[in-house]
Amino acid sequence: MRFLRELLKKSKCVGDHSSKMSEGTSLGMEDLSQDDIGTIEETAEDTILSRQTSVNLVPFVGQRFVSQEAAYEFYCSFAKQCGFSIRRHRTRGKDGVGRGVTRRDFTCHRGGYPQMKPSEDGKMQRNRKSSRCGCQAYMRIVKRADFDVPEWRVTGFSNIHNHELLKSNEVRLLPAYCSISTDDKSRICMFAKAGMSVRQMLRLMELEKGVKLGCLPFTEIDVRNLLQSFRNVDRDNDAIDLIAMCKKMKDENPNFKYEFKIDGHNRLEHIAWSYASSVQLYEAFGDTTVFDTTHRLDAYDMLLGIWLGVDNHGMTCFFGCVLLRDENIQSFSWALKTFLGFMKGKAPQTMLTDHNMWLKEAIAVDVPQSKHAFCIWHIVAKFSDWFSVLLGSRYDDWKAEFHRLFNLDFVEDFEERWREMVNEFGLHTNKHVISLYALRNFWALAYLRHYFFAEMMSTSQAESINAFIQRFLSAQSQLDRFVEQVRNLLLLCYFPFLASGSLLNYLTLSLFLVQPLVLMLNKHAYPFKLPFAGS
Repeated sequence: MRFLRELLKKSKCVGDHSSKMSEGTSLGMEDLSQDDIGTIEETAEDTILSRQTSVNLVPFVGQRFVSQEAAYEFYCSFAKQCGFSIRRHRTRGKDGVGRGVTRRDFTCHRGGYPQMKPSEDGKMQRNRKSSRCGCQAYMRIVKRADFDVPEWRVTGFSNIHNHELLKSNEVRLLPAYCSISTDDKSRICMFAKAGMSVRQMLRLMELEKGVKLGCLPFTEIDVRNLLQSFRNVDRDNDAIDLIAMCKKMKDENPNFKYEFKIDGHNRLEHIAWSYASSVQLYEAFGDTTVFDTTHRLDAYDMLLGIWLGVDNHGMTCFFGCVLLRDENIQSFSWALKTFLGFMKGKAPQTMLTDHNMWLKEAIAVDVPQSKHAFCIWHIVAKFSDWFSVLLGSRYDDWKAEFHRLFNLDFVEDFEERWREMVNEFGLHTNKHVISLYALRNFWALAYLRHYFFAEMMSTSQAESINAFIQRFLSAQSQLDRFVEQVRNLLLLCYFPFLASGSLLNYLTLSLFLVQPLVLMLNKHAYPFKLPFAGS
């Protein structure tokens, strides 16, 4: 702790420079001089993506990112090389409201000024000096959508600091960089089971990584905190509680479905479940089903798979959930067979999944009657990482051409235009382009014209589904509570429609609460309403 205090003192404000920049605490452009910022307005030159700047990890105005987190990680890597850390500052918009978050500012960890806390009678206040000194180094990103594909673009950047930057052997001790990788967490857990002390673990890992004493990217305190978190998660007992919870829900409602698999060591390997209302929804709206397997329950190191669809009003429907210990063909095969069992053997006309080869093989074997396609939004989301640096200023032109290729009606036109695109942009040997072409039958609309998608290939529907899934991720807790929490969240999703006074919305709510009469009304009254309805 003494060394850390000295470190914070060393990185305190440089008086002369801080007085120059002490006016105002906000990071708006109006607070920054042109001398400090340089060019912050977007120009044609600024938006050119160069291979050199990306390799050197230097942010620049016009740089593109696939998500907020990608931008944060990039700026974080840059900051670590320079000798400071960053934090999230202000935003414009709010998740789940309107257009959501449309702007995000990241600032130096020493940006802003400390807020004076009122002293409370009888309570001792910590007498610790704040590290904030009004530094105005920042990076701003704004959400934009080209060809219906949202991405984040840098619109402001300044790397002018009013304090000393830390050396490489000092910056690693900042809280933002004291992190333990997934592999290191696994090894620490294994060392703990072997009875090693924390100091023995650290010394062994220093020898393994070939670093000097005390130069790991985490400290002894970090390891002790990690071990404490491991103790708070008892996977075996939680799995037993989860199965007991499912049995209880089955006793309360015989139409609740669940299945699980135990391995040779009597440990939970997989578990899947579906609610009575979900089975009814699938019967009416299961012609097109999304099986999203892109998320995990990190506390239990299990893959989370969610089956979803949309009703005739474009509302997301929940069909079922599965937790898988391993991500392989056998696990996906078990999940698919179990889901079909829940749904009385009825397979969807079309199944949309992410770009997963193991899942692709399992569907071909276990659900051959369903037409399988890849969610285009999962593919497009990777383009910025795959092609933006490679193509530079031609990246936008390439995206526009891909968008036209995706929407072509005829296979012959697609094949001809694809060859022209590859020749024009010189992508003959690019592994991503080769893979996309090899799997064109799973994503190009020219090959999928007879598939029913219920509008789930659209960007708006993709965003709606993603927002729905985030509700589940926010409900992560102990396994025995997870099933019940998901059910409660589903009910909350439908309750607001009662207040609208709309008969159709009320029928949708009634359908969710399992009234068989509504299913009959859906089949006879809904088909003419919206393109979400199946044949």
